[in-house]
Amino acid sequence: MKKFKRTFTASKIVFHVAFVAYSLASVATPILLGNASIINTTLGIKTTEGNASTAEGNMYFNTKFKSMAEVHQASLDIIDETLKEGTVLLKNENHALPLAKESTVNMYGAASYYSVHTGEGSSGCNKGQVVNKRVTLYEGLTNAGLKVNSSLNDWYKEQGSSSLGDNNNKHFMGHGDQESQMVVKDIAWDSIDNAKNDEADTAIFVIARNSGEAIDMYMDTTMEDGSRTIVSRDHNGDPNGSVGDSLVLSENERDVLSNLKILKDTGKIKKIVVLLNLASPMQGAFLEEEGLGIDACMWIGHLAENGANAVGKLLTGEYNPSGKLTDTYFSESKYNPVYYNFGSMKYEDADTYLKKYFKTRDAYNNLYYVAYQEGIYNGYKYTETRYEDEVTNRSNVGDFDYKEAVSFPFGYGLSYSSFEYSNMNVDYDAKKDEYTVTLDVENTSDIDGKEAVQVYLQKPYTDKDIQNGIEKASVELVGFDKVEVPAHEKKKATIKIKGKYLASYDANYEKTYVIGSDNKNDKYLLTAAKDSHDAINNILKWKANNGVAIQSEKMTSLPERGMGEASLVYSKYLAYDNVTYSTNAFIEEQNATLKPRYNGEKVNWGVNKITNQFDDVDYTKANLFNQEETSQPYTTRNNWKDTLGKRITLSASKALAEAQKSEKVEKDSIPYPVYDEIGFYETADTFDEIKLIYLKGKDYNDSLWDTLLDRVSFEETCAVLQDALRYTNGVDSISAPKSSQQNGAVGPVHSRTDGNIPEQNAFRGFAELLDNEHKDEFPAVFPSNATVGATYNIDLIERLGEQTGEEAAWAGFNGIYGLGVNIHRGAYCGRTFEYYSEDGFLTGVAAGYEAVGLHKKGVFVIAKHAVLNDQETRRAGLNVWANEQTIREIYSRALEVAIEIDREYTPNSVFGVMTGMNRLGAKWTGAQGFCNTVLKAEYGMRGYAISDYNSSRLYMSPIQGVLNGNDLPDGQPAGAKGGYDDDGNDIRFSSYSVGYGKLAWAMRDSLKATLYTVVNSNAMNGISADSSFRTITPTWEKVLPIVTRVTMTVFIWSAVLFGCLYLYNVSLDVVNSLNLKKKEDK
Repeated sequence: MKKFKRTFTASKIVFHVAFVAYSLASVATPILLGNASIINTTLGIKTTEGNASTAEGNMYFNTKFKSMAEVHQASLDIIDETLKEGTVLLKNENHALPLAKESTVNMYGAASYYSVHTGEGSSGCNKGQVVNKRVTLYEGLTNAGLKVNSSLNDWYKEQGSSSLGDNNNKHFMGHGDQESQMVVKDIAWDSIDNAKNDEADTAIFVIARNSGEAIDMYMDTTMEDGSRTIVSRDHNGDPNGSVGDSLVLSENERDVLSNLKILKDTGKIKKIVVLLNLASPMQGAFLEEEGLGIDACMWIGHLAENGANAVGKLLTGEYNPSGKLTDTYFSESKYNPVYYNFGSMKYEDADTYLKKYFKTRDAYNNLYYVAYQEGIYNGYKYTETRYEDEVTNRSNVGDFDYKEAVSFPFGYGLSYSSFEYSNMNVDYDAKKDEYTVTLDVENTSDIDGKEAVQVYLQKPYTDKDIQNGIEKASVELVGFDKVEVPAHEKKKATIKIKGKYLASYDANYEKTYVIGSDNKNDKYLLTAAKDSHDAINNILKWKANNGVAIQSEKMTSLPERGMGEASLVYSKYLAYDNVTYSTNAFIEEQNATLKPRYNGEKVNWGVNKITNQFDDVDYTKANLFNQEETSQPYTTRNNWKDTLGKRITLSASKALAEAQKSEKVEKDSIPYPVYDEIGFYETADTFDEIKLIYLKGKDYNDSLWDTLLDRVSFEETCAVLQDALRYTNGVDSISAPKSSQQNGAVGPVHSRTDGNIPEQNAFRGFAELLDNEHKDEFPAVFPSNATVGATYNIDLIERLGEQTGEEAAWAGFNGIYGLGVNIHRGAYCGRTFEYYSEDGFLTGVAAGYEAVGLHKKGVFVIAKHAVLNDQETRRAGLNVWANEQTIREIYSRALEVAIEIDREYTPNSVFGVMTGMNRLGAKWTGAQGFCNTVLKAEYGMRGYAISDYNSSRLYMSPIQGVLNGNDLPDGQPAGAKGGYDDDGNDIRFSSYSVGYGKLAWAMRDSLKATLYTVVNSNAMNGISADSSFRTITPTWEKVLPIVTRVTMTVFIWSAVLFGCLYLYNVSLDVVNSLNLKKKEDK
C-alpha cells in the first residue's frame, strides 16, 4: 500500500509538471516562432546562405567615395550648406547683423551650451553620436572669428542640463529625456555667474526646445473665445495637469532678456540677438516687446553635427542668410484656429459603447478623436485669407487684426542683401498643361546674395463654390525658384506650375476636381512674391486697380516689404470644367492596358476616375453620428464669424463600435493565382529559369512579372508578408535577397553593426567592402526637415538626398523609413523636426527631390506617415476626422507631389509609404483603402506600403492591410496573441490557403510591390543570374515544435496514468470504506 501511494504521488507530480510544461510550450511556441526574425536578428543567428558576389559588374548602384572619412566630410559639407541656406533671419533692426569679426560676444541661456542638434524618437538621428561629434555654438562662433566669453560658456557647461527642465539632470537637449526638455526653465538672472555682467559688443540669447516621437509638445493656451486648450503629459484637457506651454518664454528666460535690456540701456552691451534653436515656430510676440529690447533674431532650427559653424558664419556675414519660413509664426497660439481641435477629445459615452483596443498612458486611444474643423484653413491659408476678407470687407468676417495675430508670415525671411522683382511674364503650354513664370530678380545691395522667389496662386471664390461647399484660400504656394544674384546685378527666376494645381476638389456635388467659373469676371491669379503676405498684398493692389473696393487703411506690411505690386500679378479666366481633372494620364494608361486577372476583379483597384474616397473619414458623412453632431460645420470663409474655432463634440454608439472593428475575411469562390510553376527568362542570348534579377529595370506592368510571381509558392508569399520589421524577407525560389531598412526621416539612425544587416544580402554596405576598419561608424547627423524645407533650394535638397543615400549605402541599408511627409498642423506636434512645413505642396516638393537623390544611390524611400498622422497624442488608435477636400488639398497633397516628382526623375520609381497608427475616421489607416484607391491608383505609387511599428498594436490587422493596399507590417503581429487580432480574427496568412481567392490575389499584389522595390534598389548589388539563396532553419526553431509535441505527449500519458491511479485510489477508498462499515456492523 505504501508503494502504491508513492507511485500515486509521483504520478500526480509528473502530471502537474507536464501540465505546466505543456501549457508554457503551447503558449510560448507560437509567440517565439511568430517573432523568429527578431530573435534571430538580435542574437545574430544565421538563417540564410548564398553564392552572390560583389564583383564590379554586379554593382548596380555605386559610390563616389573611397573611405568613411570621405563620406563623413561630404556629409559635413552639405550640413553646413543646408544650415547656411535654411537658417532664417527674422528680425534685423538697424542692421544689428552681421557682427564684425573679432567683436566680443556674451552667450546666455542654458541652450547656449546644451543646444538642440536633433530630435527624439525613432528618427532621432544618431543622437548618441552628438555627444562625441557635435560642434558647440561656442566653437562655431569662435571658429567664425568672434570673441566669445569663455567664462560664461564654461559656467553654463558646469551647471549641467538640469537647468533645462524638471528631472533632466544628466542629459542635454537632443540626447536624453525629451519630455523634460519641452518646457525649458533655464536659469534666473540672479543665479547666473558674474561673468554675465562683462562688457560685450553683443549679447546672444539662445532659446531651445526639443521634442520627438510619442509625445507632443506641451500646450496651455486660452483661445480667443476664452476656452482653454491643454496638451500635457497624460492630462490632456485637464487644467490640473498643465505643466506650461512649450512655445512661450519661461519666466527665467524672460527674466534674462529683461536684464539684458538693462545692460544695453546702460551701455554694457550694444545689442541683443536671439537664436531660436528648435524645429517648431515659437510664439513670436515677445520679439517685438520694447521691454526686452531684441535687435535681431535668427531661427537656426536643429544644429545637426556641425551646423554651429554655419551659424557663426551667418552671424558674421561670411554667409548671407537666405532661408524662408516653412510655417506661419503666430504671435500667440490663441490666434491659430487649429488649436480649438488639437490633442484629443473623448467621445461621449465612449466607455459604454466602445471596445478598448490599444492603450498608452493609461488610456485606450480608440476612445478619443480629433476633428480637423479648420478644413483647408491651416497656417497662412487661414491668416492671408481672413486678412483679404477683412480688407475687402467681406460679410461675416468677424474681428481680425493681422498685425496682432501674425508675427512672421509663411515664406518670410530677411537677407543682408536687398532684392527687387520686375518684368514678370507667364507663358502657358497647353500640350503640357503647364505655366512658366519668369521674372527678373535684382540685387540692389552691395552684398552678393540668394533669393527664394515664391509664386502663389489665387483661385476665384465663386458663387458656385459657396453653393457646393468648396473652400478656397486667398493664396497658396504653387512653385518657387532660388536664384543667386551678385551685388547690383539681375538674374532671371523661372518657375513652372502644373495646370492641375489650379483645380479645386468638389467633395459634395461633382465629387472630383473642378476648375473655372461661369462668370468671366472670376479670374485665376498668379503672383511672384517674397512671402505669403507679400503675395496677398500684390493681389489686393491688382484688385484695387481693377475695380475691387478695398479698405487700404487695414492693409499691413512687414520690414523690407511694400504694400503690394500689381505688376507682379498675372490673371486668366478659365471656363467651368468638371472633366479635365477628373482623371489623369496614369489612370487612363492603367485602365487602357490592364485586364482583369480573375472574374470580378476591378482593374486599377476600381479607379477609372478621381472621385471621393474619404467620405467615411468625414464626420458629417460617415453615418455614425446623430444629426446635431453632423450639423457641426467645418470652417468656411463665407461665414468666418459663425464657423471659425468650433470645438467638435461627438458621441460613441454601437455603429461607431462596429466601424472600429477589423473585418473578418469572408470565403469566396475566386480561383487562386498560380504557385510553384517554373518559368523561364528568354532572350537571344539567355534561356534561364526565372529569377528576380531578370526583372531589374522592367516596367511594373511587364508580363514577365506574372512569370516570376507564378514561380513563388504560397508559403514563400506568406513568409514575406507576415514579417517585415525593418527588412523584407528573401524568396529562395526566385533568388530574391533580404533587404534591410532603417529609421531615418533625417538620415539613417544606426551603424551597419547596430542595424544587424540580414546576412542574406550580398551587399552589406560600402564600408564593409572599401573601409572595413571603420565599418561600425555611425552615419552623420543631418538637419531637421524644417530646415531643409526652409532652403527653398531644389538642387540642394536633391544633393542632400543623394548624400543621405551615400550614408545609408555605406552603412548597408537598402531603404530608409523616411522622409517625413506629414504636415505641421500647428506647431506642437512632437515630430515637427521630421516634417518639412505647414504647406502640403512645399512638403511634397522637398520630399520628392530628396527622394530622387536617395534613389540615385539605390536607397528606397518609405515616406511617413500616410496620412493625417499630424500629432503624437493618442496616436496609436486616435480617430481622425476631416473632409475630403482638406485631405486631398492639404494632407495627401504632400504625397501626391512627392510621388509625381520621383516618378518624373527616377527610372522605376520605388517611392513607398509607411501608414500611421491612427485611424482615418474609425478605420485603422492601413485598412481604410486609400493606399490602393489614391496612392497607387491615382498617384501611381509603385513602392510598397508598410504599417507603422506593429508587433502588439493588434487593431492594425495585416490581413486587412493587404486587402486594402498596406502591403507589409513593420513587425511580427502574428507572433502576438497566438496569431489573432484584437477582434479575434486570424492574422496568419498561412491560415487562408483555401477558399480566400480575393485575399490571395491581394497577397500577390503586395508581394509584387515588395519585390519591385527590392529589385530596383541596391539590395541587388552583387547579385547576378548565377546567384542563389537558401533558407536555413535555426536549430531552436526546429526544436521548439518538438518540445511542444513531447511535452504534449508526456502530459497526455501522465494524465492517463494519473487518472487511472486516481480512479484506482478512489476505488480502493470505496472498498476500504465498505470493509470498514462491515466490520462496524458486526
